[in-house]
Amino acid sequence: MTAQEWYQHIIEDVIDAEKVILTVMLGMSIYMLWDTTNFSIESATRFPRLSGGIVFIGSALLLFRGYFPDRIESLILSGGGAFEAGEEFKNREEAMEAEHTSEQNEPETKGVSTVDRPIHDSVFTSLSIVGYAVLGYAVGLLWATPLFVIVYGKWFRIGWIRTIALAVIGFVIAYSFMVVLNVPMDAGKFFIQGGASWLPS
Repeated sequence: MTAQEWYQHIIEDVIDAEKVILTVMLGMSIYMLWDTTNFSIESATRFPRLSGGIVFIGSALLLFRGYFPDRIESLILSGGGAFEAGEEFKNREEAMEAEHTSEQNEPETKGVSTVDRPIHDSVFTSLSIVGYAVLGYAVGLLWATPLFVIVYGKWFRIGWIRTIALAVIGFVIAYSFMVVLNVPMDAGKFFIQGGASWLPS
Protein backbone atom coordinates (compact mmCIF):
# COMPACT_ATOMS: atom_id res chain seq x y z
CA MET A 1 0.00 0.00 0.00
CA THR A 2 1.47 3.34 -1.04
CA ALA A 3 1.49 6.39 1.20
CA GLN A 4 -1.25 7.99 -0.92
CA GLU A 5 -3.45 4.88 -0.68
CA TRP A 6 -2.85 4.66 3.07
CA TYR A 7 -3.77 8.34 3.46
CA GLN A 8 -6.97 7.91 1.40
CA HIS A 9 -7.95 4.85 3.46
CA ILE A 10 -7.50 6.77 6.74
CA ILE A 11 -9.32 9.91 5.56
CA GLU A 12 -12.14 8.27 3.60
CA ASP A 13 -12.76 5.07 5.59
CA VAL A 14 -11.58 5.77 9.15
CA ILE A 15 -11.97 9.52 9.74
CA ASP A 16 -15.05 11.60 9.03
CA ALA A 17 -13.76 14.85 7.46
CA GLU A 18 -16.83 16.80 8.59
CA LYS A 19 -16.26 15.77 12.20
CA VAL A 20 -12.60 16.78 11.94
CA ILE A 21 -13.53 20.32 10.85
CA LEU A 22 -16.26 20.60 13.50
CA THR A 23 -13.83 19.38 16.19
CA VAL A 24 -11.25 21.95 15.11
CA MET A 25 -13.87 24.71 15.18
CA LEU A 26 -15.06 23.56 18.61
CA GLY A 27 -11.49 23.59 19.97
CA MET A 28 -10.79 27.02 18.48
CA SER A 29 -13.95 28.47 20.00
CA ILE A 30 -13.06 27.04 23.43
CA TYR A 31 -9.60 28.59 23.17
CA MET A 32 -11.11 31.91 22.07
CA LEU A 33 -13.50 31.94 25.03
CA TRP A 34 -10.74 30.98 27.45
CA ASP A 35 -8.30 33.57 26.10
CA THR A 36 -10.77 36.42 26.68
CA THR A 37 -10.26 35.90 30.42
CA ASN A 38 -6.76 37.36 29.93
CA PHE A 39 -8.00 40.62 28.38
CA SER A 40 -7.34 43.64 30.56
CA ILE A 41 -10.24 45.63 29.08
CA GLU A 42 -13.70 44.18 29.73
CA SER A 43 -15.31 45.86 26.73
CA ALA A 44 -12.78 44.19 24.41
CA THR A 45 -14.06 40.74 25.43
CA ARG A 46 -17.60 41.21 24.09
CA PHE A 47 -17.05 40.47 20.41
CA PRO A 48 -14.65 37.50 20.87
CA ARG A 49 -16.97 35.98 23.47
CA LEU A 50 -20.04 36.48 21.30
CA SER A 51 -18.43 35.04 18.16
CA GLY A 52 -16.69 32.27 20.12
CA GLY A 53 -19.94 31.38 21.87
CA ILE A 54 -21.86 31.18 18.58
CA VAL A 55 -19.17 28.98 16.97
CA PHE A 56 -19.02 26.79 20.10
CA ILE A 57 -22.79 26.23 20.26
CA GLY A 58 -23.14 25.67 16.51
CA SER A 59 -20.17 23.29 16.32
CA ALA A 60 -21.28 21.34 19.39
CA LEU A 61 -24.84 20.96 18.06
CA LEU A 62 -23.62 19.72 14.67
CA LEU A 63 -20.92 17.48 16.16
CA PHE A 64 -23.23 15.75 18.66
CA ARG A 65 -26.45 15.86 16.62
CA GLY A 66 -26.51 12.07 16.38
CA TYR A 67 -27.05 11.81 20.15
CA PHE A 68 -30.16 14.02 20.17
CA PRO A 69 -33.72 12.71 19.72
CA ASP A 70 -34.86 12.61 16.08
CA ARG A 71 -37.12 15.65 16.46
CA ILE A 72 -34.30 17.85 17.82
CA GLU A 73 -31.85 16.53 15.23
CA SER A 74 -34.26 17.43 12.42
CA LEU A 75 -34.58 20.95 13.86
CA ILE A 76 -30.78 21.33 13.89
CA LEU A 77 -30.33 20.11 10.33
CA SER A 78 -33.37 21.67 8.68
CA GLY A 79 -33.65 25.31 7.62
CA GLY A 80 -36.84 27.27 7.63
CA GLY A 81 -38.51 30.58 7.11
CA ALA A 82 -36.23 33.31 5.86
CA PHE A 83 -33.30 30.91 5.72
CA GLU A 84 -34.81 28.44 3.25
CA ALA A 85 -32.82 28.03 0.08
CA GLY A 86 -34.29 29.33 -3.14
CA GLU A 87 -35.51 27.01 -5.91
CA GLU A 88 -32.51 27.80 -8.12
CA PHE A 89 -30.09 26.95 -5.31
CA LYS A 90 -31.90 23.68 -4.59
CA ASN A 91 -31.75 22.68 -8.26
CA ARG A 92 -28.04 23.48 -8.40
CA GLU A 93 -27.43 21.49 -5.20
CA GLU A 94 -29.31 18.47 -6.59
CA ALA A 95 -27.28 18.65 -9.80
CA MET A 96 -24.01 18.77 -7.81
CA GLU A 97 -25.12 15.78 -5.71
CA ALA A 98 -25.97 13.81 -8.85
CA GLU A 99 -22.58 14.68 -10.35
CA HIS A 100 -20.84 13.68 -7.11
CA THR A 101 -22.70 10.34 -7.09
CA SER A 102 -21.73 9.63 -10.70
CA GLU A 103 -18.10 10.45 -9.91
CA GLN A 104 -18.15 8.03 -6.99
CA ASN A 105 -19.47 5.28 -9.27
CA GLU A 106 -16.65 5.79 -11.76
CA PRO A 107 -13.88 3.18 -11.42
CA GLU A 108 -11.10 5.72 -11.86
CA THR A 109 -10.76 8.59 -9.40
CA LYS A 110 -9.46 11.97 -10.48
CA GLY A 111 -7.95 12.79 -7.10
CA VAL A 112 -8.88 13.63 -3.55
CA SER A 113 -8.87 17.41 -3.95
CA THR A 114 -10.95 19.71 -6.14
CA VAL A 115 -7.73 21.49 -7.12
CA ASP A 116 -5.70 18.32 -7.69
CA ARG A 117 -3.75 18.42 -4.42
CA PRO A 118 -2.44 15.34 -2.58
CA ILE A 119 -4.77 15.74 0.44
CA HIS A 120 -8.48 16.47 0.83
CA ASP A 121 -9.58 20.10 0.88
CA SER A 122 -11.31 19.60 4.23
CA VAL A 123 -8.11 18.20 5.77
CA PHE A 124 -6.11 21.15 4.45
CA THR A 125 -8.73 23.58 5.78
CA SER A 126 -8.55 22.00 9.26
CA LEU A 127 -4.74 22.01 9.27
CA SER A 128 -4.55 25.58 7.97
CA ILE A 129 -6.94 26.82 10.69
CA VAL A 130 -4.79 25.19 13.35
CA GLY A 131 -1.65 26.62 11.70
CA TYR A 132 -3.24 30.08 11.59
CA ALA A 133 -4.02 29.90 15.30
CA VAL A 134 -0.51 28.72 16.20
CA LEU A 135 1.16 31.33 13.98
CA GLY A 136 -1.16 34.03 15.31
CA TYR A 137 -0.23 33.06 18.87
CA ALA A 138 3.48 33.13 18.03
CA VAL A 139 3.73 36.33 15.98
CA GLY A 140 0.35 38.06 16.35
CA LEU A 141 -2.88 37.68 14.40
CA LEU A 142 -2.26 40.89 12.49
CA TRP A 143 0.74 39.31 10.71
CA ALA A 144 -0.66 35.77 10.58
CA THR A 145 -3.84 36.83 8.77
CA PRO A 146 -2.32 37.89 5.41
CA LEU A 147 0.05 34.89 5.47
CA PHE A 148 -2.90 32.56 6.05
CA VAL A 149 -4.83 34.17 3.18
CA ILE A 150 -1.85 33.81 0.81
CA VAL A 151 -1.28 30.14 1.67
CA TYR A 152 -4.99 29.38 1.44
CA GLY A 153 -5.36 31.24 -1.86
CA LYS A 154 -2.39 29.52 -3.48
CA TRP A 155 -3.55 26.11 -2.28
CA PHE A 156 -6.83 26.62 -4.13
CA ARG A 157 -4.95 28.02 -7.14
CA ILE A 158 -6.33 31.55 -6.94
CA GLY A 159 -4.39 34.01 -9.10
CA TRP A 160 -1.65 36.10 -7.49
CA ILE A 161 -3.46 39.43 -8.00
CA ARG A 162 -6.64 38.24 -6.28
CA THR A 163 -4.65 36.49 -3.55
CA ILE A 164 -2.62 39.61 -2.73
CA ALA A 165 -5.79 41.75 -2.81
CA LEU A 166 -7.49 39.34 -0.37
CA ALA A 167 -4.39 39.33 1.86
CA VAL A 168 -4.43 43.15 2.00
CA ILE A 169 -8.16 43.09 2.83
CA GLY A 170 -7.49 40.53 5.58
CA PHE A 171 -4.73 42.71 7.02
CA VAL A 172 -7.01 45.78 6.98
CA ILE A 173 -9.81 43.86 8.73
CA ALA A 174 -7.42 42.53 11.40
CA TYR A 175 -5.94 46.01 11.86
CA SER A 176 -9.43 47.52 12.20
CA PHE A 177 -10.29 45.01 14.92
CA MET A 178 -7.04 45.83 16.70
CA VAL A 179 -7.77 49.57 16.65
CA VAL A 180 -11.48 49.36 17.51
CA LEU A 181 -11.18 46.73 20.26
CA ASN A 182 -7.81 48.02 21.51
CA VAL A 183 -6.36 44.50 21.53
CA PRO A 184 -2.62 44.03 20.76
CA MET A 185 -3.07 41.76 17.73
CA ASP A 186 0.31 42.93 16.38
CA ALA A 187 2.18 41.27 19.26
CA GLY A 188 3.00 37.58 19.56
CA LYS A 189 4.03 35.44 22.50
CA PHE A 190 7.38 34.46 20.95
CA PHE A 191 8.10 36.99 18.18
CA ILE A 192 7.29 40.74 17.88
CA GLN A 193 6.45 40.63 21.58
CA GLY A 194 6.37 44.40 21.95
CA GLY A 195 4.11 44.89 18.94
CA ALA A 196 4.74 47.22 16.02
CA SER A 197 5.25 50.67 17.54
CA TRP A 198 5.42 52.23 14.06
CA LEU A 199 1.78 51.32 13.32
CA PRO A 200 -0.69 54.20 13.88
CA SER A 201 -3.26 53.38 16.53
